[in-house]
Amino acid sequence: MPQFLISPEQIAGKKFTLKGPEAFHVTRVLRHRVGATLELFDGQGGRYSGVIRAILPDGTVEGDLAGLLHPPHKKYPVVIRLHLGLIKASHWEWALEKCAELGVSAFIPVITPRTVVQVKEFTGKKEERWKKILTAACKQCGRADIPAILPPVHFRDAIKEATRKDLSLVAWENHPGASTYAGLRDILREARHRHPQGLTVNLFIGPEGGFSDEEIEISEVDGAALVSLGPNTLRSETAAVAASAIVLYELGAL
Repeated sequence: MPQFLISPEQIAGKKFTLKGPEAFHVTRVLRHRVGATLELFDGQGGRYSGVIRAILPDGTVEGDLAGLLHPPHKKYPVVIRLHLGLIKASHWEWALEKCAELGVSAFIPVITPRTVVQVKEFTGKKEERWKKILTAACKQCGRADIPAILPPVHFRDAIKEATRKDLSLVAWENHPGASTYAGLRDILREARHRHPQGLTVNLFIGPEGGFSDEEIEISEVDGAALVSLGPNTLRSETAAVAASAIVLYELGAL
């Protein structure tokens, strides 16, 4: 059953009011009528079952909340903050969609020396487009929350901030020469042991040209772990999806 986004302000006690494009989809596209059951989510973690009680002349849907839909229990809570180097818009949007479906919590565009995309391409109207992509992905996969998209940040600043308190992983295609390299599985197992209540993982994926040697050195100095995603060199968006899936799987959250 599809789910529909409703803002918290449209929920009052056991009543809900659905307006705009979501209401249009319910009444004009799916042609639901009074008495139909809907699945609703507020984008902040809440999912509800609702029943349509009235459809107003302007298309507004009013109804009663029949219950709270509880998501499947996760044995180990994981928050992934994906720091992705600026890449071509179409590739970035594909990564947004797929990583949102997997469960990434936040997306941070990262500026690096090898970035070929201008920062201005990641501001303004495109932010609204990305929010729509994330919303559609969450509706499709059944997520109750919508990932955040944070402002672009330079790699040097991002890695320093990330390593202060959380686990930071830097995917690097030339990892065998890295002095701090250890198996990704071992790193995650150790981190889970040290943080039994849950873990935040800052995942760094480079742009099309990869990370520079200087950025790798900075990562090591700041305490990030250099990891491999296998013997093949992956595109940035592919690496983002693969790394997110691996981390979630190894930590028991997928």
